[in-house]
Amino acid sequence: MKKLPIMVGALFLAGCVTVPLNTFVVTPELLQQRQLETRRYDGIKEADLITSSANVLQDLGFNLENSETKLGVLTASKQRDATNGGEVAAAIMVALLGGGAMAISKDQTIRVALVVRPVNDSNGKSMADSHFVRVTFQRLVRRTDNTVIAQTLSETELYQDFYERVSKAVFLEAHKI
Repeated sequence: MKKLPIMVGALFLAGCVTVPLNTFVVTPELLQQRQLETRRYDGIKEADLITSSANVLQDLGFNLENSETKLGVLTASKQRDATNGGEVAAAIMVALLGGGAMAISKDQTIRVALVVRPVNDSNGKSMADSHFVRVTFQRLVRRTDNTVIAQTLSETELYQDFYERVSKAVFLEAHKI
């Protein structure tokens, strides 16, 4: 009986949340980004595809965080220094001109989320050993004032390089080399 007020309160607060009107609008930019992030692989089992992708991420210096092969999900991250010489110089200039302390980037986390899902035929039936892989790279920059700036990385070369490496790893995995 003590849980009823908590549940009513939670429902009340959830009812206050509004979703912006354009939240679910698919823009040409979103479609282009999704196309950049997604590749199709044929002739390889889902588990082998996840293993190949995990190996590539580890080769790139990422630490695997979560892996749920039954769901086709893999997450990884790596820590890097984010100090930028131009940003430091600008902060020094602002301080010298009497503008006070300016926050600068200090470190960053690069996060990766990878999802493997089966390709469906025109009847909605899953095709054997055909899968889509979608990977997203996100950068979280921590600044000296303890704020965090998050951005999804959209550099074409990043995704092309990743998928070239996965294709090579898939070939090696398929041929057990």
